Amino acid sequence: MRSLRILQSCFSRSWGGLEIQAMEVSLQLQRNGHRVWLACCAESRLVGEARAAELTTVPFDVKGYFHPTIIWQLSRFINRHQVDIIHSQLSRDISTIVPAMKLVRRHIPLLLSKRVGSYISKRDPLHRFTYANVSRVLAISDVIHRNVLETTPIRADRVLTLHDAIDTGRFSLPRADRHGVRSEFHFGDETTVIGFVGRFSPGKGHEEFLRAANLLRKTYDNLRFLIVGEASYGEEAYETDIRGLSQSLGLEDIVTFTGFRKDIPDVLAAFDIFAFPSHAESFGVALIEAMAMERPVVSTNCDGVLDIVVNGETGLFVNPRSPAELADALARLIADPVLRTSMGKAGRERVELLFDQKKQIEKLEDLYRELVGDNAG
Repeated sequence: MRSLRILQSCFSRSWGGLEIQAMEVSLQLQRNGHRVWLACCAESRLVGEARAAELTTVPFDVKGYFHPTIIWQLSRFINRHQVDIIHSQLSRDISTIVPAMKLVRRHIPLLLSKRVGSYISKRDPLHRFTYANVSRVLAISDVIHRNVLETTPIRADRVLTLHDAIDTGRFSLPRADRHGVRSEFHFGDETTVIGFVGRFSPGKGHEEFLRAANLLRKTYDNLRFLIVGEASYGEEAYETDIRGLSQSLGLEDIVTFTGFRKDIPDVLAAFDIFAFPSHAESFGVALIEAMAMERPVVSTNCDGVLDIVVNGETGLFVNPRSPAELADALARLIADPVLRTSMGKAGRERVELLFDQKKQIEKLEDLYRELVGDNAG
């Protein structure tokens, strides 16, 4: 089968799970022999990371929803490179992509990955126009699938669920360096390390994580807590507030802020328990990364997380915004290493079955070829 000429788009200035997934999908498609371009915001973190990964970027200074010059430039790019299919990784992008496609004057299949839910109805004339030109919407979880049907004008038969996925070869415990990271932070073998990976953004649950740590230290003296990640674009003040909360609780001796790390598999291997206290989450790539590394998880029982964690089998559920529940669930795992091991192995099996990147990319390629074939016919 011939390779495809694929334009991916992600006009986001932030840097987090959405942007990383956009880059990962593009890289995997490129490795599979397709010609891939990633359209993204000029001077964004994404454009720099994509170039470092040797992806071909198409940078535009996209702000807001109406960009006549960029629409014209994008249409020329699509035409010049004879793009077979376009895949938008961000909903807002289609207000730019669809008009550009119209200027090309040939039908090109357009996919939209939906990673964030909407709380407003999108059935006004502009959204009816843009969604009428979307060939398929790919929801990353069941809750997002339902949200798309409830808030947009697209037909139900054009909406599919395709979970985000990870490279289970890279996220593999036997390949990781557990002891290197633990030595870096001076953790002994007897220390139980509880970790949290995620960007600093309101609603991620940093406050509950710190308050749970404060509760647990009253019972245990061999605990350490790692908070991995950094603030995204425009969220720096929140990170400052969270660091301030840690200081006000007097947690400097047991809580470490690592900042951004690229060695996430090694970091996860250094954990004994993974905490995911998010208030609301459309999916949760950090969760499947931790489960792939055979870490038991304690997670809030909300939204897209329900697609990932099996309560009592791969982890434990708690209610959002409850430091006491979080602390109690963590205490259960702290006290039971055998349960931690069994949950870790069950988590790995679940990721291999449902969230393996190779399998998900194959499904995506099959859909691309189906749509391009329909177009050619």
